[in-house]
Amino acid sequence: MPLATLDLSLARWLLLVAWGGFVGLDGVSWLQSMVSRPIVAGTVGGIVFGDPHAGFLAGAVLEIISFRHPPFGGARYPESGPAGLVAGAAYAATEGGGYFPLLLVVLAGWVIGWVGSHTIHWLRLINVRLVGDPESLSRNAAHIKRAHHTAMRLDALRAALITAAFLVPVAMIVRLAEGLEHGVWGDRLSVGLAAVGIACVAGSGGRGLSVGRRSWPLLLGGAVLGLGIAAVLGSG
Repeated sequence: MPLATLDLSLARWLLLVAWGGFVGLDGVSWLQSMVSRPIVAGTVGGIVFGDPHAGFLAGAVLEIISFRHPPFGGARYPESGPAGLVAGAAYAATEGGGYFPLLLVVLAGWVIGWVGSHTIHWLRLINVRLVGDPESLSRNAAHIKRAHHTAMRLDALRAALITAAFLVPVAMIVRLAEGLEHGVWGDRLSVGLAAVGIACVAGSGGRGLSVGRRSWPLLLGGAVLGLGIAAVLGSG
């Protein structure tokens, strides 16, 4: 399908970029209303492109993957808000959907999530400089308030820029890939991406179950159950 058919007006792009900034802010800095979860952000991205079902599907897959990384504690984890929004919007932009574009948007969402994670780390380093001397903060409540508001604005701007940078390229690549889905190369790429995805899931699950050898049967049982569900859904 030609790239020129991608229906992305300036108003729609600005809306998605603004919402990307909001969901980035919602993740940690303010509100935390769960709209930054991939299943919600992806659905909103689909709504903007007129296909909430496609956005929901892309976001739901990313939501399942993100269960490996709970959004709390000191560990680094992928940022799910802008990633889910871009993935949902890009998949909805294909109109026809398909397994190959879905694999691509999930992979793109995973990459965007880790890019967001690194930018959050860099922003936290900037926040340390915004705070300045802890002793002076205790004597100047107004400075604390200004520093906090500045940090929030920077966080929203960071997430908005990530959304702006990835939205159009991912949507265009996925739209182009839609035309390859039923060809020979599309079949090969789909199998390759599926194999990489399964390997990543197995590695992530194995890492999570590394507390002892007795946990490995749980991974095997989950794999068998997942394959069984896939077989039932595929035969329906």
